[in-house]
Amino acid sequence: MKKPRSSFLTVISIFAIAAAVIGGFCLIGLAFYLFFNGAIFIDGVASAAILLVFSAIAWKARITWAKPMAAAMLIAITAYVGMFLDARGNTLYNKPLEWLFAPAGAQLETREIVTHGGGSTGVNYDFRFVDASGHKVDELSSWIVVPFRFVEYLLILSAFMWPLTWLRGRFGRSQWLPPPSR
Repeated sequence: MKKPRSSFLTVISIFAIAAAVIGGFCLIGLAFYLFFNGAIFIDGVASAAILLVFSAIAWKARITWAKPMAAAMLIAITAYVGMFLDARGNTLYNKPLEWLFAPAGAQLETREIVTHGGGSTGVNYDFRFVDASGHKVDELSSWIVVPFRFVEYLLILSAFMWPLTWLRGRFGRSQWLPPPSR
């Protein structure tokens, strides 16, 4: 006959499970906090996250250029989301803006403008061109940057779909399943 557990061990095990669940939620909250801080203040975090999520969705849903309508929908939706989440861009994504709009000898600099009010925090970006000494030469409106980012993501994600299509064809089939019947 099995000896029943003591009530003390039951309470301790329930407490340990509850502590593990609370700790898990704390880690999820910390991950969200770190991601959003990184996306706002560090170049490339949002860009990498958007490419990673795009790749994961395309891979899991088996979306390739063999299904052009599905691929186009995924690319358009991801570009739309990326336009807002990654307005800041990164060094590579901001170079075309520099080439097209910068005065001679100037570089594009992105600054965060953080505002607090009414119980919320807002973040806007100031895109400005600076000369070699760091003085502001000109600025670039977000009304130009945000639509430019949308077109940029359309092109980047369309190009990124080609290697995903190739990888899906090469490695996407499960190795333990028998080949399809003929």
